[in-house]
Amino acid sequence: MDTVESDRLSPRRRRAFRLMSVAVAAIAVAGIVYLYPALSSRPPPTAGSITAIDHFITTQAQQRRFSGTVLIAQDGKVLLDKGYGWADKDQRLQNHSTTRFRIASITKQFTAMAILLLQEQGKLRVQDLICVYISSCPSAWKTITIQHLLTHTSGIPEYITTVPLQQATSPDLLIATFESRPLDFPPGTKFGYTNSGYVILGSVIEKVTGMSYAAFLQRTILQELHLSNTGYDQNSPPLPEHATGYKQPWDKADYLDMSVAYAAGALYSTVDDLYRWDTALFTGAFASSDSRMQMFAPQVTTCDDQGNLCSSAECDAQRINCFSYGYGWILQQVPVDQQYARVIAHGGSLPGFVSGNFYYPDQKLTLIVLSNLETFSANALSINGVVESAYIRHLI
Repeated sequence: MDTVESDRLSPRRRRAFRLMSVAVAAIAVAGIVYLYPALSSRPPPTAGSITAIDHFITTQAQQRRFSGTVLIAQDGKVLLDKGYGWADKDQRLQNHSTTRFRIASITKQFTAMAILLLQEQGKLRVQDLICVYISSCPSAWKTITIQHLLTHTSGIPEYITTVPLQQATSPDLLIATFESRPLDFPPGTKFGYTNSGYVILGSVIEKVTGMSYAAFLQRTILQELHLSNTGYDQNSPPLPEHATGYKQPWDKADYLDMSVAYAAGALYSTVDDLYRWDTALFTGAFASSDSRMQMFAPQVTTCDDQGNLCSSAECDAQRINCFSYGYGWILQQVPVDQQYARVIAHGGSLPGFVSGNFYYPDQKLTLIVLSNLETFSANALSINGVVESAYIRHLI
C-alpha cells in the first residue's frame, strides 16, 4: 500500500506514512475470508513447540531484532505470555507482559465497535451518509456512507503525509487538511486503505454522543470489559508502565503528538488486555450477535494489489491473491503446508511501535505481538513465520 508513495519521501516522512497503516505484506498474512471450507483441527502439539517459539523470540531479542511482548493462546489456554528486550534502555527497564504499547491501527477495531454500539442504540446506521454528521460537507463526499469509511472504500485520500506530526490538533482541523482534496476514486468502487476515514468516524462518534472519542470508548468498551491497561495514549506516557518507542536499537523514535493519530491509531494496550478484548468478541461475550457478525463479515473483497473489488466467487478461484475487510479487521486465508489457514487479524505501525493481533478460528489460536522497535516485522511471528512453522502446521 505505501511502498510506491514512500519511495518519493524522505526517511522521516517514510516512517510517518506508515503511521497506523497496514502494509500490503501485512495484509497478505493477516485476515480471513469466511467463504472457504474450514480446516479440521488436530490435538495441540507438545509444549516443545511453544518452547521453540520462546527460544526463537529470545534469540531475536538478544540480537536486537525484537523488543516487546508476545501472547499465544489456544482454545482458552494461555501458552506464552512474556516480555522480551527493553521497555526503556536508558532506565534499564525490561518489557513484561503488563507493559503498555501504542497499538497503532489496532485502534480501528475499537473505533469500529464504537460505531456498531451506537447503531445498536439507534443513534446512527452504517448506511447513513456522512454529510449528515459533517458541517460544510464537501460536494465530493455527498454519496459517502459510514460503511465506506469503515471498509476503506470512500476514496478519501490519506492525511498522514500532509500534517505536522509534532503539532497538537483536533478532529475538525485534521478533517480540514483533506476535505478539499480530490477523491482517489469514486466511493464504493475500490479498496484504498486510509486513516482519514477513521478520523471522520471518530468525529462522528463525538458529534452523536456529545462526548470525546476517548471518553466514549472508556465508558462503553474499556470499562465494560475491564481493560484497565488500555486507553487513549499520552504524548509523554509514564515509565515503567509504558514502553519507550525506538526506530532502531536504541535510537528513540521521532516524536508524534497523539492527537494526530486520533481514532485511527491513538490507543495503547497490553497483550493481556488485547487477549481479553479478542476473547470477548470471538466468544460472543460483548455486543450483540448482529454487531459481531457485521464486524467479522467480509464487507468488501479485493483480488489484486490495485484495490479493485471482486466477487466472492472470483476470490474463491484465486484464494491466495485476495483478501476481505470487515469493520476494523482484515480477513483472508493463507497457505500452510499445502493447505489454507483462516485468520482474522489487523496490524499497525507508527513511530517506534509495531503491533499485530491475529486469531486463527479453526485452530482457536490467538497470537498478539506488541513491539517498541520500529524495525521489527510482526510477520516474523505470524503465518509464514515461526508460529506457522512451529505450531500452526501441527493443528491443521
